[in-house]
Amino acid sequence: MHVPGNSVPRFSRPPFAAAVVAMFASAVGVANAVEFDEKVKAPQSRDAAELRSRAQAYFGHAALKRSGGIDAVIRDRGLAQERFDVTWDLQRSIDFGKPIGDMSAEGVVDRGDGTYGVDLTANPQWSDPADRLAGLLPVLDRAALGTEFKRRGMSAEGLGNLNRYLDAHDVNEATRQAALPVAISFSRVVRKFDKIRRPVPDSLVFSYLYQRELATGEARRQWGVGLLDALGPADTRIVESYLDEMKSTVVWAPSDSRSGIDTMLATLRLADFEQKATAEAKGVKP
Repeated sequence: MHVPGNSVPRFSRPPFAAAVVAMFASAVGVANAVEFDEKVKAPQSRDAAELRSRAQAYFGHAALKRSGGIDAVIRDRGLAQERFDVTWDLQRSIDFGKPIGDMSAEGVVDRGDGTYGVDLTANPQWSDPADRLAGLLPVLDRAALGTEFKRRGMSAEGLGNLNRYLDAHDVNEATRQAALPVAISFSRVVRKFDKIRRPVPDSLVFSYLYQRELATGEARRQWGVGLLDALGPADTRIVESYLDEMKSTVVWAPSDSRSGIDTMLATLRLADFEQKATAEAKGVKP
């Protein structure tokens, strides 16, 4: 479970039980709906050495891309997936009590209580700029934000572009819509297992969670791309300077990954699950 530090709003992976009960509460419609694929497995390193090797490879790619600023980082879908996979792998290792080894060179500090901390200012590779923008801009006071951006040189036209984009593009609705086809298609897989009287493997459940979170992360990235297009290069740099001055940390802690499986499967098995899920994705309370 990611626990953000300081006052910077960020999206974080919720505890398993909360995530599956409120399945769409935290989930830019995507161009093509992505459904659950039984052949896609969630990444999991064999040991600490493989995990660190994966993190080091990602860090190298991220360092090159970050020289082009957040515009270059957000627009790179491959880099976003690589970051997501490494973060997922690390979180699952912590959940399952697997040793992650010494990753202090990558900024992951053992806090001595089963949790691990990262200073995102010193190690921005672990930070997702699209995620930060999506978690920050829609919730901050518009007037105060506008005053700050204007002080930094943003024109009235730029502020207008920003406000129009935020008014027209609800990132929470976008992520709910991205999660919906993954959830509905997985619920059908669950019923298929029920029909042949076989238990749903835990590994399949984790593959579902991986694919659902990947889909919602991609929706936030696409939302970020749209925001950058609306702002343009000069105003994007102003927003980036604002983000860069914020101090932020993150803590990885074990989540109740296994305990929520039965609850989630029970929800997916509801006779009216698809109708309720579709309504919730549209923002309609059941």
